[in-house]
Amino acid sequence: MFQRYLQAAILSGVILLSIPSAALAQFYVGLEGDRYSYSLKSSASQLYPQETSGEDLHVGYRWRNFAGEIGYGTSTYQSDGNFDNMHLTRGSFDGFYYVPIFGGLNLLATAGASEINYGISTDVRNYTTTSGVTHVSNGDQTVLHGDEFDWRAGGGFSFGLDEFELRILGRYQPISIGNNAQNALSVDFGINVYF
Repeated sequence: MFQRYLQAAILSGVILLSIPSAALAQFYVGLEGDRYSYSLKSSASQLYPQETSGEDLHVGYRWRNFAGEIGYGTSTYQSDGNFDNMHLTRGSFDGFYYVPIFGGLNLLATAGASEINYGISTDVRNYTTTSGVTHVSNGDQTVLHGDEFDWRAGGGFSFGLDEFELRILGRYQPISIGNNAQNALSVDFGINVYF
C-alpha cells in the first residue's frame, strides 16, 4: 500500500516538473552579450586572437517547455598591436528545452546551428612623403577570411519574470576558421521580452 502512495507521489512530482514556468505560447525578442573562446591548432599563426566578444539579436517562439529562435550576431576582437584583428558575423537558429526547477528558474538545454562569416586582418601603416612631409595612414590588410556552417549545443539557466526572461548559456561549437581552430566555447548572457 505504501509503495502505491510513493509511486503516486513520484509521478505527481514528475508531472509538476513538466508544467512550464512561463507562458504557454508566446513570441519573444531578445538581446545577448557573448564571449567566444577559440582553441587554435598548433599550426595556426601565433598572432591570431583566441577570443571575441559581441552582441546577438534574436526572435523566437515559446510553446510550453520548448522554444525555437533565429538570430543574428557579431563578435570582434580589436587588436592592441600584439595580435591580429578578428571579426565574426553569424546567422543562427536554435531550439531550447526548459526544465522547470522552481518558481521562474529553469534549466535549459539547447542545440542548433549557425552560419559564420569570419575575417582576420592585421594592422598596416602606410608611409607617404609629399613635398618633403611624411604622412602616416593606418589600415587593415586581410590575412584570412571565409564562411562555414557549424552545429552548436549547450545548456544554461533562465529566470522568468512575467514578460521578461534572463538567461545565461554555455555552448560548444566545432568551428574551424579556415582549418586553424578546433572548436569554440561561448558564454552568452541575455534578456528576452515576451509579447
